[in-house]
Amino acid sequence: MVFAVAVAPSPEATIAGVVPVPAPVMAGPLSLTAGRTQQPATAPRSGSQTLRVEVQGRALSLSVVRAGSTGLAVLSAPAHSVIGNLPDMTPADFQTIAARESGCSVSGEVQVLGSDRGTVALATGLSCS
Repeated sequence: MVFAVAVAPSPEATIAGVVPVPAPVMAGPLSLTAGRTQQPATAPRSGSQTLRVEVQGRALSLSVVRAGSTGLAVLSAPAHSVIGNLPDMTPADFQTIAARESGCSVSGEVQVLGSDRGTVALATGLSCS
């Protein structure tokens, strides 16, 4: 699997009226390491929580909603993110992150919410005991 990264021009270059040279696109192997950027609170029996997880060097939001022993996990870019879509990842990779961070097991298929700019959210069911 390969991912691409594009670098945007600095604001000073566009404000000065200079047309920037397109930034090079770098490609390399996909890194699927996810790291917790905060210590998890004990998973609530019911309610919701938003966790910050790091995937491929990007901070993303993992929202976990629970009602008793069932729940839902949704991965999305934070509202303040400059890049509104998610990095490429397989459904299995997302389910691994959702299970590890929520403390629950995943149930059902991964639902993909896409747009013309790419995948904006991934969701999966949770089974919590």
